[in-house]
Amino acid sequence: MLASSISRKNGKINFKGLLTRQNSYVIAILALTLFVIGTIRYVQETLSGIEESIPVQVIEDSQAMASILFDVEDVIQIVAVAKIAQGEERAEGIELAQQKLQEVSIVLEQKRIKYGFDNLIGTAAIYGILRPALFDLEGWLENGVGGLPPTSDIVLKAALDRGRTALTKADSLHAQSNNTAVELLRVQAEKISVFRDAVLLVLIGLAGLAAVLIYYIYNRRASEMALEQSELKHRRIYENATEGIFQADTSGAFIINANPAMADILGYSSSSELVDEVSSFIDEVYLDPSIAEKHLMLVSKGQFLIDQIYQWRRKDGSLTWAALNAHGVFDSDGKMLYLEGTLTDMNDRVRAEVNLRKAKEMAELANRTKSEFLANMSHELRTPLNAIIGFSELLTSEAFGQLGHPNYKEYASDIHGAGRHLLGLINDVLDVAKVEAGQLQLSERKIDLASVIQSCFRMLSVRAAEAGVSLQTELPKELPVFFGDETRIKQILANLVSNAVKFTNQEGFVTVGVEIRSDNGINLRVEDTGIGIEQSDIPRVLDRFGQVQTNYARNNDGTGLGLTLVQMLCDVHDARFTLESEVGVGTVCTVIFPPARTVQLKEAG
Repeated sequence: MLASSISRKNGKINFKGLLTRQNSYVIAILALTLFVIGTIRYVQETLSGIEESIPVQVIEDSQAMASILFDVEDVIQIVAVAKIAQGEERAEGIELAQQKLQEVSIVLEQKRIKYGFDNLIGTAAIYGILRPALFDLEGWLENGVGGLPPTSDIVLKAALDRGRTALTKADSLHAQSNNTAVELLRVQAEKISVFRDAVLLVLIGLAGLAAVLIYYIYNRRASEMALEQSELKHRRIYENATEGIFQADTSGAFIINANPAMADILGYSSSSELVDEVSSFIDEVYLDPSIAEKHLMLVSKGQFLIDQIYQWRRKDGSLTWAALNAHGVFDSDGKMLYLEGTLTDMNDRVRAEVNLRKAKEMAELANRTKSEFLANMSHELRTPLNAIIGFSELLTSEAFGQLGHPNYKEYASDIHGAGRHLLGLINDVLDVAKVEAGQLQLSERKIDLASVIQSCFRMLSVRAAEAGVSLQTELPKELPVFFGDETRIKQILANLVSNAVKFTNQEGFVTVGVEIRSDNGINLRVEDTGIGIEQSDIPRVLDRFGQVQTNYARNNDGTGLGLTLVQMLCDVHDARFTLESEVGVGTVCTVIFPPARTVQLKEAG
């Protein structure tokens, strides 16, 4: 339709007819828009008038009065219960009724001020009935009537009669007020329903007219503009893309088209230079023609090339790393017309991966060197420490005579304790270093877990007794023989029990149990009734040198390597370590050994 209004004269396009037609459409659209705006304005004003006429205040007032009537009924019920009761129960009931009356009076006055009960006909009458009645009830329940005390049956009966009479009248007036409000709402609802239907028909008609008019005016122009915008958008994407985009003929002999990023990756100044100078994509860009032939074969079969990372030849003969993604473009008969794809610069990524690999290798080498150094320093560290511990024991025992001053003996004892603590720390560090260096050799054999547990108890019994902690076991009647390194299993158990004793208060318990799972595996459990650990702190406790900084923890020596060593020793036994804790309840540490630790024994037997 628009095209028919365009005429050509002397090779030029005449837009006069087109502009006249467009102006008429613009005028029609403006008229329709004004009509729609007027209709919307009318709808808004009409709806606002209906909304303002809805008795919102009457409804809120009715709800508030209903709540007050319910409270008054509650007061009457309390008085009725007090009348039935005797003695102190009656006095308490009267006192409760007085408190409730005061609350109701306060609420009634607040609601009266908020909703204006004095200015509304129905609620003003209810207020006029309730307020004197509540006043009488307050006076009677506080001072009595005619010389009779408030606890008198006559006073209570009079109060009940007075309250029930007032409540009955108030309920009747409240029902009438509600009926009036409901009737008003019904009338407004009918008006709204009629108005809504009328407005809906008008809006549907307007929408239909607008849609038809807009369709005929902008259909062709919108299509042209959409096509222009789409071409412009894709051209911008194509020209500004950071990835190289190209099209090549079916044999890969030459490049049909390429964007500036493709030319930049391959070292050419422009796309046109790349297209003009590259006569053979296979020979001049690919380093290995066999890879090019393989790629062409895959693409011709409809397959996609995804992230094919290779080195590619640039214009000056240098090489660059890039990732190729490509696919074939086929016609309706399945014949490949050309191939297209992208080339992504990967130099930074390749360099980063190479640097990361080197850094990783250096870190592993440094860690391995450190572990080997610590493992090889075992003798050099332990020998002087053993001498310090041994000589301090001699001084403490005064084997060669008295030291001359009591403080010397105390100092020697401190040296002995510090030396043993340092030796324990060095042993833990060296054990960790041995595991990391792969130098820890297991001496596996048949083990009686019950004997191992008792041996650990004997070793830690003095410490447990000093802490006031009881050690106990939970073992099955028939405990299978375990297969593992007895020294390391004892080390695991000693670390867990020692930690449990350390963080358990006096009169607490530390329980070591053994559970046999259905798969014939064994769970070694150490449970205490100690201070527990916050859930958020458990990962820190399981980390190397990890300790939770609490007042209780500061009073106990520790390096934070115990649980780390336990986890490593569990790993070398193919076991899994879990820790569950709750503050104030206690902690449960479980070593879950695989079934092979018992199955191997049966096979060996």
